[in-house]
Parts: sequence; C-alpha cells; structure tokens
Amino acid sequence: MVDIFQTDNKNTPQIDYDYTGKLYGNEFVGLKFEDGKLKINFPLGYKPSENEKDKRKDILNLISVLSSYNEHKDSYIKKSDQKKETDAEFPIHAYLFIINNFLNNGYYIEREVLYKRGNTGKINWNRTIKQIRPQVDENDNVVYLEFITRKTNYNESELITLIHKYCVYESFSKIGFLFSSFMPQKSPLIYNANLFKSIIKTKISKTFNEKNQHLFKNMLDIINYIDSNGEDKTFHYGTEHFEHVWESLVDTVFGENDKEKFYPKCNWVIFDDEQKEHEINYQNDIFRKYSLRPDTIMITGRGTTEQKIFVLDSKYYRYGVSNGTYDLPGSDSIIKQIAYAGFIEKGESSIPKDVCNNLNKEEIYNAFILPFNKKTNEEELKCFGYAKTNSNEGNKKYHKIYGIMLDVKSIMYRHIPRDKQMIEQLADKIEKAVNK
Repeated sequence: MVDIFQTDNKNTPQIDYDYTGKLYGNEFVGLKFEDGKLKINFPLGYKPSENEKDKRKDILNLISVLSSYNEHKDSYIKKSDQKKETDAEFPIHAYLFIINNFLNNGYYIEREVLYKRGNTGKINWNRTIKQIRPQVDENDNVVYLEFITRKTNYNESELITLIHKYCVYESFSKIGFLFSSFMPQKSPLIYNANLFKSIIKTKISKTFNEKNQHLFKNMLDIINYIDSNGEDKTFHYGTEHFEHVWESLVDTVFGENDKEKFYPKCNWVIFDDEQKEHEINYQNDIFRKYSLRPDTIMITGRGTTEQKIFVLDSKYYRYGVSNGTYDLPGSDSIIKQIAYAGFIEKGESSIPKDVCNNLNKEEIYNAFILPFNKKTNEEELKCFGYAKTNSNEGNKKYHKIYGIMLDVKSIMYRHIPRDKQMIEQLADKIEKAVNK
C-alpha cells in the first residue's frame, strides 16, 4: 500500500488557491487544470489550510461536497472557458475510485484456478474423493496416496490488466498528487478506445463479483471520457452556481424533509369569453413554479409543546468576506421571508398535522444564512444583525429577519443530515438575538 498524503510530491502541479468570489458568488468553484497548472477555487469564506497535507484534504473535501450536492448541469466540466454542448463531464468519481482501489489493492490481475494430481498445494477433498481411488492399509484404514490439489495461476499479461494499468496511470496523471508522491509506470498499451471498451464490457458481462464489476465500470467511465475529450490533461470540475450547493448544504444540516408542505401557493384565475373565472390547478414541477419556496424549514421540538419554527433563507453573498452593506439581502428577500412565516402562522391545511397541532404563533422565527470564514477563537455561527420593514416593525418575532454567518469550512466538512448539535446552536443563536 502506498503512503497517503506524502508531502514531498514531485508530481504535484503548481497550485493557486482562491476563495474571494464575486458579489453573488457567481464564479467558478472547483478544480481547473490547464497548462500544467492547477487552480483551486474555494467558495466564499473557505480559506484553505496552511499545511500542505491539510490543503489536500481541503481539496478532497471540496470535491466531496461538489459531488454530493451539484446537479448534473451545475457539475458541468468544460475544456475552455466557454461551455459547449459537445464537452464531456469529467468523471471524478471514477478517477478517485481507480486511485483508491490501486493504493489498497494494486493492479487487477486475472486469476486462473487449476486442479491437478499431486502432493503439493491446497487439497480439494471433494474432487479427491470423487477422482482418486484410495488404498486400504493392513489395519483396514483408508489412505490416499495422491490428491487433487488447487493452484492459482496469475497471468499478468492479460489485456484487462494492461488496460487497468492504463487507467491507473491516467488517474494519477490528473489528480494523483492529492493522494501520494508515487507515480505508477505507464502502460505499454497504445490507446485504442474501441478495443478497451470491448474488453471491459465483456468482463462486466461475464463477471459476477461485485467488486470487480465496480472496478470495470469505473474503468469504462474513464475510457469513455478520454474517448469524448481526448487525452488532453486539461480538465475542469466544479460549478459556476455554488449558491445552489450552499442552499443544499444548509438544508441538509438544518432542514425538515417535508419543507414543500410549508410553501405558500399562488394560482392564476383566467376569465373565459363569458367572463367566468377558471382557476388553474398546477401539478408537479409546474405547480412548484407558482409557489414561494423557502430554502429551509428548521423545527425544534417538533410535535411537542416546545415546538419552534425557523424559516431560513441561504444567501451565498459576500458580506461575511467584505463586511459591505451592499452585500446584504435586499427588500425582495426580506418581504418574501415575512410572507413565508405569515403563511405558517395561519396554520394552512397543507402544513403537517403534528406541526399545526402544536403551532405557537409566538415561536416563529426568520433568518438569513450567509457564509464566512471564522477566526481561530470564533464560533461556527455568528449573528451580525437583523433586517426589517417599516410597515410592521415589532409586531411579530418573524418580522425581524436575523442575519447569521455560518463558517463555510465547518459545514462543508460536516454536512451531517439534520445535525442536532448545529440545529440547537443555530436556534439558540437566533433566540438570544430576539430576546436581546
């Protein structure tokens, strides 16, 4: 097994790190490898570690989060700065799998099991009893003078092994520096996409071992990518819409699974030629188009007399980095938050019964969640103020939308579904601000 995270990596490309972002974070977040130079764009507030070993862990963490939360179109990988329909998506899962599998198991080698008569090797008693006639000694004991023994023949020249070597080298040449300073030998095979695909597909169809099938399928993903993208080392992996990832992160850690039941619904009523009203009933995706959708509904003490409801709106804005008031959520976001909370306060029929039966109109709260980079002695969550409107100041708790900064690195490393500890911390932070 090769040592992981060695720091003397001679194959490490020149790496640039960036985590500043633009006003709404609408720039590329992820990995770009061009002209032998790797650029890592971290999201707003995510400052990479100083230690080289930890930096590599940060990169792997970034890859993990992007892989978990990006929609297919947001994970778009392109060869140039301008997206093209013909560009192929970089199969980073396959590359990571091939590297990890190799570091733990080495090259895939075909094994052929042979059976023969002899006295050396592992005895196969079932075959021995069926094929060998035993001898009887003078004490009437049954004695076998020969056995059927098992021998495993390893054939390293098999084509599938050489294709695996090709995939291992290809994987290490692109992202192997994240794991080790080791660089495997290049396969002697000349790249032949059709031949490689044919061999791998045959192995997949004839293999019943799940681990080997998984290996072959990842090999096939790599060959398909090379076939579509060429053998160019240039690759991008990431998204220009990290705000969607940010929303998903916050929703995973803090949110209820049935948040769609808390959506205020909007419908159109259309007049016919006789001026009669006809209400349009929207379904599925079209229905959601005409719904106000809060990013996250967080509930503590759900279904009990201690129940408290928090409407959270995740804003991937620069305020936690810039401290500029121009980087704060605007009036439209503020008014929508109040509308969400007002809908919940009414106890509409779509809201789950266990919530409605314990609804306390005085325990509904609003908050914006923005990214920031906490200092060494700071907490992961930090309340920096609140937003309000002049029309309903002070009437309800949810009329003030509290601004909460959340440490990006902390949530990206944890992103535990409904993290009880973080939920309690956030609820406590908002309640203390309300009662201040």
